[in-house]
Amino acid sequence: MAWPEISIEDFPPRRDDEPSSLRQDIIDELSDHFACALNRELLKNPDEQTAKQRVLNQFGDPIKIARQLWLDAMKEKIMSQRIMTGISAVMAVCCIAVVGFAWSMMKQNERLNLKMLEQLAALGDRPQPVTASQVDQQILKQLEKLNERQTGQAASISDLLSPITFQLVQTGKDLKPASGFTGQLTKRGSKTDTFTVKAISDETGKLNFKRLPWGQYQLTITSPWGEHLKTKMISTIPGREYESTIVCPAQPPEKVSVVFEVDQTKQTDEEQGYMLCDFRNRILSKTQDTFSLVTPRKVEGSYWYYSHDLADHPDQGVYLIDLKMKKVVACPLDERGMFIDLKPEQLKLQDSVKLEEGIYEDPALYLLQNKDLSRLSELNRLEYFGVVKLDDTREMRILAARNAGPRMLVRPFESIKMQPKAQKLLEQRYGVVANKLSGVQFPDAIRFDASTTESNIWKMTLPELDPLTEESVTVIDSFQ
Repeated sequence: MAWPEISIEDFPPRRDDEPSSLRQDIIDELSDHFACALNRELLKNPDEQTAKQRVLNQFGDPIKIARQLWLDAMKEKIMSQRIMTGISAVMAVCCIAVVGFAWSMMKQNERLNLKMLEQLAALGDRPQPVTASQVDQQILKQLEKLNERQTGQAASISDLLSPITFQLVQTGKDLKPASGFTGQLTKRGSKTDTFTVKAISDETGKLNFKRLPWGQYQLTITSPWGEHLKTKMISTIPGREYESTIVCPAQPPEKVSVVFEVDQTKQTDEEQGYMLCDFRNRILSKTQDTFSLVTPRKVEGSYWYYSHDLADHPDQGVYLIDLKMKKVVACPLDERGMFIDLKPEQLKLQDSVKLEEGIYEDPALYLLQNKDLSRLSELNRLEYFGVVKLDDTREMRILAARNAGPRMLVRPFESIKMQPKAQKLLEQRYGVVANKLSGVQFPDAIRFDASTTESNIWKMTLPELDPLTEESVTVIDSFQ
């Protein structure tokens, strides 16, 4: 069984309003953190039991942590349920009071009618027989009163509904209507109070959700080409119309030319080879890793997110830069987006590449020699290696990684070379064998913007990795 041993039965009793995947998500996330911590400890000490005990000493009982994470996730729903229980109790008391008041009024009417009959009897009057037509008239009057009450109740309910309308316009001076955009409103609330409605903007750009109950809603808007607006929260007031104008992109992201300028002045000539730049998000799996690439662009202060089609174009977001010739090419990949072995003559290097406009962030960077191209497929499943993490205090920390992740610069096929003093200092401080270190992770985000209005020259400076000394931390921190 995987360590740590956590099961769904270790959680509190299941609740009706609990998300079905919450417990498994907590188990997966917690197991991943403990596994990463165990890998770091194994780099220091190969004894598995000692490494596990150190992880437990550092984080605590995983079952208690899982229960606390479950409680934190369910706290809002538990409190909401308690509030609703209190409100229900108050409403029940009010209903009982109303019923009591109605009963009292009925008894008073009965007593009043009885007194009137007694007075008529005292005067010697005899009540006249009631005809069928009189009975029909009384029934009609009662039906009219009932209809008036029902109409009044319907009017009061209608007063609580709020018309919700958005005016969608395109970017530009003319603010043309944005038609064909799909909107989705999801009401926030308890499990029974939550619902979702959809609408499509018409030729005038109106996105009309009509009349909905008042409250808080999550709004998502998707363009005809699949670009979506980051979720916005709106609040409506009972009976009051909600209107808002939203500026939408006029067309899909355009392709622009991007030039990569890599400064490797701190590298020796024999180190000049290739740099592999991967902007994709890699989702690790025991069977088959998958990839995604989502780039936002800013439209009138709001971010719209574009999901790239990696099924038909698996090489999007992965670029191979020749450091010596200062040229670039989209890195050839297989149909699943996995790396394949290459030869230098296969590469059709150019001065620039075409990318959809948007923001590209935190790539994984691989430093390669010419001979490494023939073994690129090994990047699909690397053994764990050590990464030096640099924080804002410029203090080095050690991470265990399987593949290069965001903001990592890695030499996948060789270790970082160190001066003997730096190597000894590192082993004394962290208990890590220096030849297991293959890269660094930077504290600051790496962010590039492919723009249609500005020149797209993406500059980055390669730090000096050899030899790694305490002084080189300052150099590494200068990566742009």
